[in-house]
Amino acid sequence: MPLLLGLLGLLAAGLFWVLYMHRTVKGLQEVDRDTKGVQRRAVSAIRNIVGTPLERVRDARLAAVILMIQIVRTGSPVTASEKTKILEFMEDPLAFENISAAFEQAWGYTQQRFPFSQVSDPLIPLLRSRLSVDERMELITMLTQVASAHSAPSELQREGIARLKNRMLAGEKGTSRGAAAM
Repeated sequence: MPLLLGLLGLLAAGLFWVLYMHRTVKGLQEVDRDTKGVQRRAVSAIRNIVGTPLERVRDARLAAVILMIQIVRTGSPVTASEKTKILEFMEDPLAFENISAAFEQAWGYTQQRFPFSQVSDPLIPLLRSRLSVDERMELITMLTQVASAHSAPSELQREGIARLKNRMLAGEKGTSRGAAAM
């Protein structure tokens, strides 16, 4: 009989502990849900002051490599032919001294299957201020060649490049706009 009472006591203690933990988790979830707006505002305030990592890029050549990597990472994984094409552009015309270190640095700014426009949009002000119209057109050409290094550019890649071209060349005289001009 004492053994049965001991087992019932352990069972009751275990049940109490499970219910107590369940109530604690529910309470924490409610606090988290109640503070989501505060959390978003705090992140937004920090980004307004410091900026996103892409907004802190100051080298137009690095920005170009970031865009070349992201245009191929938007779809499937990077192929050997796409990487080779990027490395060729890094050697000439971008003239990087330490190509592998620059590639690794640029790779850190990209994400697999991430929308191209979310990477390109923060870089547009830098590219517009540091590159001439001819250099911007050369960048568009490089992006198109990288996107087509393995196979024909996907619809997503073509739209991303066309959008970047339109935004980089907005307001420039003597430039044609739109995907048809590519």
